[in-house]
Amino acid sequence: MPPERRKSGRQRLPIDRLSNLPKNVINSILMRLPLQDAVMTSILSKKWRYKWCRLPQLTLDDDLWEETHDLLSPSIKFTKIMYQILTLHSGPLTKFTLSISALRKYLKINSLIYFLSRNDIQDLVLKFSEWNRYRLPPSFFTCSQLRHLTLQNCVICPPPAFKGFDMLNSLNLCDVTISSKLLESLISYSPLLEKLVLKISDTSDHLQINAPNLRSFDFTGCIKYISLRSVPLLSKLSLPCQKSIEESEKCDFDKFFQLLSALEHLYLANGSDQVNVTSHLHCNAFP
Repeated sequence: MPPERRKSGRQRLPIDRLSNLPKNVINSILMRLPLQDAVMTSILSKKWRYKWCRLPQLTLDDDLWEETHDLLSPSIKFTKIMYQILTLHSGPLTKFTLSISALRKYLKINSLIYFLSRNDIQDLVLKFSEWNRYRLPPSFFTCSQLRHLTLQNCVICPPPAFKGFDMLNSLNLCDVTISSKLLESLISYSPLLEKLVLKISDTSDHLQINAPNLRSFDFTGCIKYISLRSVPLLSKLSLPCQKSIEESEKCDFDKFFQLLSALEHLYLANGSDQVNVTSHLHCNAFP
C-alpha cells in the first residue's frame, strides 16, 4: 500500500479534553461528587486513577450507607473508606466533613483525626449520633491551622496544655458535652473568633463570653445566665429570652445594651413569641 493511503486510512484517537483540564477545574468537578463517585473515577484511565487522592476537600456522610444494592454493612464500608483515605490521600487536606449519625461503631476515627491534624486541616465538620457521642482524642487539639470548626454530639475534654486555636474564625457547637469553664476557655483562647453558634441542651448556670473580635453570636440552650462583657465588636445577636432571665436581678437591660454599643441586629425568642430587630441599634435607644 502506498504511504499516502496508509496515512489517510489511519484512525485518529479522540482528544481526551476532560483529562487535560486544569487541575483546579478537575478538583472542582470531583469535589461536587459524592465521595464514592469521586473514587470511582479512578477506573476511567491511568490519568484519573489517583486524582481523587489529591483533593483538598472531602465529605463523608450518611449517604454512603443508603444504597441498598451494597451488601456490606455500614461499619465495614466505613472501615474500607477510612483505609483508602489514610493510605492513599496525598497533599494537604484543608476541608473535611464527617457526618455519620447512622453508625453505631466509630472505627478508625482517632486515626483519621490524627491524619487531619498532620495535614493542615482548616475547615472541619464532625457530626455524630446523639446516642453515641464521640470523645475527641488528644490529636484533635493539635489542629493548629483550624479556621472553621463544627462539632455535633462530641465530648470535648482538652488536655491541660491546650491553649485554644489561634487561627479559629468560626465555631459551631451543637449538643456537645463540655463544662462551662472549658467552654469559656475554648472561646477566650481563640483570639480571632468572629462567629459563634452554641446549641447546648445540657443545663448550665453561667457562661461568660470573652471574645474581643466576635461579631456574630447565636445561642440556643439551657444556660441560665450569659455574660457578654468583652465583645466590643458584636453586631449580630440571637438569644432565647426566658422569663426567668427577664425577672432576674442580674439582668439590667440598660447596662446590657450599653455594653453592646456595636449591636446592629438583635433576635430574641421567648417560647412561641419571637422578636427580630434588624434596625441599627444604639445604647441611647433603650431608656
